[in-house]
Amino acid sequence: LGSFAATTVSVSDTSAPVLITEGVKAPQVNASTLVLSFEDAGNLDADASHKPASGDFTVLVAGERNAVTNVLVNAQEKTVTLTLTRPVT
Repeated sequence: LGSFAATTVSVSDTSAPVLITEGVKAPQVNASTLVLSFEDAGNLDADASHKPASGDFTVLVAGERNAVTNVLVNAQEKTVTLTLTRPVT
């Protein structure tokens, strides 16, 4: 490691996004889609190379796991949309 040049790294936003849990932007389920809205999109990264894995999320419906099959991050809208294996009724 001694041959690597020094690199400066700066981080401007170190706080995690805060999930909105009340009101019209509370988590919304529509069949097989779960939309999570956040107050701050500072750390929501829509770059496909940084996309979270489906397995990074655990969704329980009536105590039973409903696996996530896809994750879509929309930093502009401040949302993360999860596609679920089974529709929620």
